[in-house]
Amino acid sequence: MPGHKFHARQFVAGFSMLVSSLATAQQASVEEDVVDTIVVVGEREPGNVFLGSEDFERMQADTLQDIFSNESSIAVGGGSVAAQKIYVRGFEDVMLNVTFDGAQSPGELYHHQARVQLEPEFIKSIELDAGAGAATNGAGALTGALRATIKDAFDMLEPEQEIGGYLKGTGNFNGDNGQKYTGAAYGRIGESTGLIVGYTWEDRDDYEDGNGDIPGPSSYEHRRGFVKLNGGSDTHAYAVTYENLQDEAISFERPNLINFTGTYEVSDQQMNRDTFALNYDYTPGGDLLDVSTTVYFNSTDFVVQRQNSDIIYGEGDFSSAGFDVRNTSLLGDHTVIYGIDFRDDEVKSAQNATPPFAWGTSKQSASVVGLYVQDNWRISDSFDFSFGLRFDDYDFKGDSGVSEGVSISESGLSPNVSMEWEMFEGFTARVAYAEAFRGVTIREAFFSALYAHDGSLKGEEADNLEFGLAWEKDGYFIRGTVYEQTIENFIDTEFTGPMPVWGYWRNTGTAEVEGYELEAGRETADYYIKFGVWEADNEINGEPLADSNLGLGTNIGRTWLGRLRFNLERFNADVNADLRYVEEEDNPIATDAPPKDQYFVANLYMNWRPTTDLTVSLAVNNLTDEFYYDHATYTWIAGAFNTYVGYPAMGREVVASLAYQF
Repeated sequence: MPGHKFHARQFVAGFSMLVSSLATAQQASVEEDVVDTIVVVGEREPGNVFLGSEDFERMQADTLQDIFSNESSIAVGGGSVAAQKIYVRGFEDVMLNVTFDGAQSPGELYHHQARVQLEPEFIKSIELDAGAGAATNGAGALTGALRATIKDAFDMLEPEQEIGGYLKGTGNFNGDNGQKYTGAAYGRIGESTGLIVGYTWEDRDDYEDGNGDIPGPSSYEHRRGFVKLNGGSDTHAYAVTYENLQDEAISFERPNLINFTGTYEVSDQQMNRDTFALNYDYTPGGDLLDVSTTVYFNSTDFVVQRQNSDIIYGEGDFSSAGFDVRNTSLLGDHTVIYGIDFRDDEVKSAQNATPPFAWGTSKQSASVVGLYVQDNWRISDSFDFSFGLRFDDYDFKGDSGVSEGVSISESGLSPNVSMEWEMFEGFTARVAYAEAFRGVTIREAFFSALYAHDGSLKGEEADNLEFGLAWEKDGYFIRGTVYEQTIENFIDTEFTGPMPVWGYWRNTGTAEVEGYELEAGRETADYYIKFGVWEADNEINGEPLADSNLGLGTNIGRTWLGRLRFNLERFNADVNADLRYVEEEDNPIATDAPPKDQYFVANLYMNWRPTTDLTVSLAVNNLTDEFYYDHATYTWIAGAFNTYVGYPAMGREVVASLAYQF
């Protein structure tokens, strides 16, 4: 980062003092009339993403890369879908709190494999808050929170409709091609209860890159099904969700790498996830009680099995159960959210990646209980102030295997404060500071059977400082954010082996990121145009992050984004384009490594609705058939091999679909 390091702290400290004094002056001038209190949300800054079902329909999203790669400060590794990981401001998604209908999905299964699996067809919304933030983000949200909400029956039914259905077929044309089928049935049960059942089956064969080559095995089969029952009254509301995900892929033992060693065996990879969530809201009226409760269970397992010998390379089961109970009280100009949450995790894993055969097994358990409060204070019509605090108590135990007998307990505080000031109509300034504490917990199933705990670990501590400006008028907008974040006591693996253990979990140092996000455009009923740029400079102990920093992050070149949307109401159609240009970036993985090349990707989408029930869609991804490695992909290895090792991105792909809703 030498030469363009952004020192935000001094600037934000001075700005905070100025804003605080102005707020005090404004508060003194406010009349004592009763003012309606609201929860302060504000416009979402770049990097803080909200995507609704209409967004997924427009972009015809299928993979994580389809969903996120055109959002500020977000990158998704290219190549094999089994290996696609989300990077937020350069940090990997294992730093995020991820929830599905409120059910948490912590940790990861295998560091070479994707952790987050989403089915866009049935997602109602995705929210991503980047950086350590509000106390309501949950325990250990070092780099933010990602929340996915699944559709219910009332999201699919027309106002007077009692029962309905949805059918969709999709063809993907690239390499050995692919197909996807989606169906759902839904309806009302009485006046206020809805039930929806949905299922998706997708089968994809090996893809071609921009040179027309098949880089390695990348075929997969996805099966996803869910049931959601919801209903209630003005006082009571509930939603019960069960989702099952089954992924089967063919790849090498390390799905993010080609067979550069000549020894990686073609393997069958299986991953299954079962998620149960119960959400209940009690709103009796009045200002003091508005209770929301979530109870959940989430279990994910994986197996990597070599095809030539049927030997299991690695396997594991990661389960979590917990609850979150919170109340919202309106106290004058304050909206106060406070509650308690709890999560209990367990992992069972084994690995045969290292000799002697079958020596590495592990069973670990961890829990965290948290108390939190967040106060959103509407000081005046133009000034909002928010502050909050979490207290989290962590407990970790090695129950058997390589970490048997180890016990680590630690607690910590996570405060936050933010201010938002509308200086004049349409122009808003925001400053925020937050800390997040994550105690020792289960990081990964595969590594849990390979690397041992010796009881010396300390919890990780993150701080995040942001300053943002936004201007919006008559559909025009300009928004920008600058930020810096530090993660101290970062926990990673340290090789010492090969025996009696392969290595240990250690606090390996301090990770930092400094960056900015800027976007501008205009939105009308007929079109939406947005252009933006973002850059994140990440380090660990003063050295730039590289692709080898699995579980932490990587370096990504300055990224320019464009999004064009045109509503053609006369033809009941819309035409859309997403544009992404990534600048060349030095590859710090080795001094003689070639730079990560620049690349430009254009994706075009068209949706036509000849009737109210029928939608015809066509997409062309990577329109120019460019050969490139996404910067969020593991690309190069030095030393004896000194070669490209990751999967290049998919070449031109044509996607055609037909959807019927009745």
